[in-house]
Amino acid sequence: MTEYNELPAVTKPRAIVVTNEEFVYGNIEAWINIIESYRRRHPEHRVSILYEGEPVNNLVSLFKLQRTPGDDSFKLVVTAPDKNLKDVPKLYRLLVEGAGPNYQRFIQKE
Repeated sequence: MTEYNELPAVTKPRAIVVTNEEFVYGNIEAWINIIESYRRRHPEHRVSILYEGEPVNNLVSLFKLQRTPGDDSFKLVVTAPDKNLKDVPKLYRLLVEGAGPNYQRFIQKE
């Protein structure tokens, strides 16, 4: 893993609005899978999800929300040790899709 000796590159927080009528466990499972896949491809990057301005350390804890307030959203922030942030738009797009009713495509089939 890369050491963070220099100032990291940080994305601006990008809003992820939940478009599902209810924020269900499947949405969270989709996010976990999407983020884990991104981290496998870019292990030097750190992915943070913020809710109400605070980092969410355990995505499963979001399940207790059930519903999110209409104008509230989650925020995505990606940090890298250098200026080479990769695939952030794709990660954002997948997280937005995972926050909606089509989250099933991101859940691993056994």
